[in-house]
Amino acid sequence: MIRNYYTEAFKGGVVPVVSATQLIDGTVKITESFVVAAHPLNAATSTTIILVGLLPLVRKGMYITAPAAGGTPAWTINDHIMVEAVVYDSVSAPNTTTITISKPKAIGVNTGITFFSIAQSSWTEYSLYIGTSLNQPDVNGIITSAIAGAAAGAQNTITTQQQNPYVKDGMLVYDDGVLIGTIATVTNASTYVLVNPLGQAVVVDSVLTFRLNLLPSITVLTIANQTMTFTNPAQGFVLPVSVVQVTSITTGIGNLIALN
Repeated sequence: MIRNYYTEAFKGGVVPVVSATQLIDGTVKITESFVVAAHPLNAATSTTIILVGLLPLVRKGMYITAPAAGGTPAWTINDHIMVEAVVYDSVSAPNTTTITISKPKAIGVNTGITFFSIAQSSWTEYSLYIGTSLNQPDVNGIITSAIAGAAAGAQNTITTQQQNPYVKDGMLVYDDGVLIGTIATVTNASTYVLVNPLGQAVVVDSVLTFRLNLLPSITVLTIANQTMTFTNPAQGFVLPVSVVQVTSITTGIGNLIALN
C-alpha cells in the first residue's frame, strides 16, 4: 500500500548522499564553525559561561556542541543548546566574552566548545523511503570451489552454487558454526571476496552461513535539527519523520529514495 501511494512520487525522488556534512538537497549543513577551549568549569545549574578573550565570531543564535570531559557529559545536537546573549569585556584583564546559553548545562574546564551556524530556515525536507533492509538473521550458501588453508588475514574468492542477493559487504562468515572470516567485497550475487583471518580451509559442498555483524540501521537529521537512529527498519518503510540529511547507514540498508 505504501509503495503504491508513493509510485508517482518516486519519479521525482532523489538518491540521498550519506554524509556528515551535506544535506539531501546538496547544500552544506553548517555554514561556519569554530572551537573555543579557554573557559572555567561551568556548573550544571549555570547558564553563563565566561570565555577567555574577545571573541567577535561568537554571536547570538549560534548552536553549541561539546565533547564529554572532566566528568561532564557531551553536548550534542539533540540538546539544542544555543547562544542567547553575548557580552564582551575589553576593560578587565584578561578580556573575556560572556555567553548566556539556552539551558543550564555542565561543562568541564577548558573543554573545546564548538560554535556553529546553520541555515535551517532554507532546509528542504524529505520523506525517506527504505528500499532495502536486510533484517533476516542468516543467509546460507553452499560452496562450489575449495579454498586451501591460507595465511591469516589472506583474502580468498569463494563461489556458491546459487546466487543470493542478500549477501552484503561486511557480513560475518561461518563454516559449521565456526567464524572463518568476513565478506570484504561482493563481486556478484554468487561470488564474494572473503577475508579469512584464521587461514582455515573451506571444502567443496561446505554450507556457509552469512550473518550480519550489526542490525541494519540508519541515522538521519530531521527538519527539527535532531539526530535520530532507526534500527532494523522494514524494507519498503517510509521513516515517520521529515528528513533533511542521511548521516550514516549500516550493512543491510540501501536503495534509499528521498521524496520531496
